Amino acid sequence: MAKVRLLQLGAVVAVLLLWALIAAVGVVSSTALPGPGAVAGALGDLLGSGTFWQAVGETLRGAVTGLLVAIAVGIPVGLLTGVYAAAEESSRLLMEVLRSFPVIALLPVFLLVLGSTPGMKATVVFIACVFPVLLQAQYGARSVSQAVLETVHGYRIPRLLRLRRVVLPAAVPSIMTGLRLAATTSVLVSIGVEVLTTLPGIGHMIMDSQQGGASARAYAYILTAGAIGYTITLLAQFAEHRLLRWRPPAQAGKE
Repeated sequence: MAKVRLLQLGAVVAVLLLWALIAAVGVVSSTALPGPGAVAGALGDLLGSGTFWQAVGETLRGAVTGLLVAIAVGIPVGLLTGVYAAAEESSRLLMEVLRSFPVIALLPVFLLVLGSTPGMKATVVFIACVFPVLLQAQYGARSVSQAVLETVHGYRIPRLLRLRRVVLPAAVPSIMTGLRLAATTSVLVSIGVEVLTTLPGIGHMIMDSQQGGASARAYAYILTAGAIGYTITLLAQFAEHRLLRWRPPAQAGKE
């Protein structure tokens, strides 16, 4: 494990050195690619600014709101369509059509209907996140073995109890995978909406900094977005390991 960490740290250092070399040689103009020192200085200034934290809060608010609604809708619908074949077959075409639309391409429609509001941003995040959650929950519900299903039917266990005690525990590993993907997607989509609209947040500050000629500050906001996404991934992995402690290590590694 320590060797892996050292390799990862070495890769980060190599990228920073390459970045500094390109900036020092002047292959790319400092306006397009400021050096890592300038970006670090801009980030240090931003960390003490209330505007920075307000932008982070706006981005996270839209991401978390849309993600929570996606979880509340995606998990129940995924479990039901995974358990009942008729429900899955009847909704398959609709699901395939809806998930094929690029959510950002639909942004003009949402702007027309909902306006440039925080609710619109949360709606776009919801649409982007609901399908990973739903499909993983559906897949997990189907993973219950035939022997278990026959035993449940043989003992005539009520449907609600069967869903809560048999299907849901079997689907949890797949659901956690969907949540991990959706959590990262929620932040990316929230920032993307802010870049393309006038809504406040990290994306809007990136565009504002770029248009104002403050490229170092723009890159500082971009690095902040990456740090938020990485932190969310780590938190999701931690939650997954805590919730799935009952699984054997070999099985957990398959995810």
